[in-house]
Amino acid sequence: MKKMDEMDRNIRLHSEELGFKAAVFMLALRVLYECWQGFFNGGIYSRLPALMLIVTLCVQAFSEMVMKRKMVAGDEEYSQPNKVLWYIIMSIAVIAIVLSIGFYLMSNNS
Repeated sequence: MKKMDEMDRNIRLHSEELGFKAAVFMLALRVLYECWQGFFNGGIYSRLPALMLIVTLCVQAFSEMVMKRKMVAGDEEYSQPNKVLWYIIMSIAVIAIVLSIGFYLMSNNS
């Protein structure tokens, strides 16, 4: 296997970026289709595409934050507080709030 030069790495990175955007776009379309089926046609709503989309975007966002933090780890000019842990805690809080509201609404509709 030959070593990749900078041009090959840039081409690979750009193609992976386009692939990621296409996958997220397709997942978003599937989520909208599932919502449409659930709300207007009385079909069963499948949560799997929405969960896959949420996990994909969260992993991408958290990995970007971690990589940025590692790149400026020893530099005094870019010292910032650790936002990754704060975002994880806030994400868990938002998920808990959304789930509790959802369970409350479901229990009142029964």
